[in-house]
Amino acid sequence: MSYYCSECVVNWSPYQTDQGCCPKCGGGTVRRQEPESDDAHSLFRSARAEAAKRELHASFEVYYAEREQERRAA
Repeated sequence: MSYYCSECVVNWSPYQTDQGCCPKCGGGTVRRQEPESDDAHSLFRSARAEAAKRELHASFEVYYAEREQERRAA
């Protein structure tokens, strides 16, 4: 069984999807009785790395904005 994303044209494993959403594009998936795609594992790893990178950048932006506010207030 796999979850197919028509946007990315990938059959994901059940553990790779987040409540039925594609880990790469965030779109919806359809349940299928097919094996996962050959490149699903590597695409999943790269999608997780990109998400971690976005989260890191976002947390830095929040930290920097707060720091600048404190500096200007002083």
